[in-house]
Order: sequence, then C-alpha cells, then structure tokens
Amino acid sequence: MGKNIPGKLRFDAHITLMPSETKIDAEVYIHLKGYARARVSHLDVEKTGLGKVIRRGRGNFLEIMGVESGLEVVLRERCQIILDGEEFTVSSIVIASSLLNKVVQKGALTRA
Repeated sequence: MGKNIPGKLRFDAHITLMPSETKIDAEVYIHLKGYARARVSHLDVEKTGLGKVIRRGRGNFLEIMGVESGLEVVLRERCQIILDGEEFTVSSIVIASSLLNKVVQKGALTRA
C-alpha cells in the first residue's frame, strides 16, 4: 500500500510498542496535505491490527515526545491489540528515525 501515490512518501523508521518494547514490522509514510485525500500533513504507520491503537479520522490530538531515537506517541489510555496472532498492551508507540529528531528534538513535547 502507498506505492506510487503522489504526496505519500515512504521512509525508513522502526516501530516499537511500549511498555513491552516489542519491535514490529510496519511501514511508515509522510502523507502531505492536499494529496490523496489528506486534510492535514501527517505520519501514517501502517500494519494490520494497529488501527485499534490510534483510530483514524478521530482528531486524536495526542502527546508527542521527542526521544533519542525519534518520536514517542503517547496514547490517552492503554489498549489491548492483537498483531500477528499475539496480544499486546500498548500505552505508546515509538517511531525511531533520525529524520524525526529534526521535527521534535529529544525532550521536547507537543500535541498532534
């Protein structure tokens, strides 16, 4: 998904579910406002089953923390999800990419 769609650019990032520190295989995209129905520029983290963590189209407005490896998206409340047949409790998601450290520096907080 996401191949050859103008305004949806894949980039290398590693995804970790917290607090279990479980690394998952997911695709990460920068989705630019005005392209492919995007109303705002945003990051897409795509993996079947992950949609139950951050529901799309809901205006989640979550806390984003700059961490050494990239960004940590903090959920309002813990949730249970099933990925690849395994159950996880998730309180936040770390998106590790040095590119993201240029967006939110380590130790900085914002909401998005």
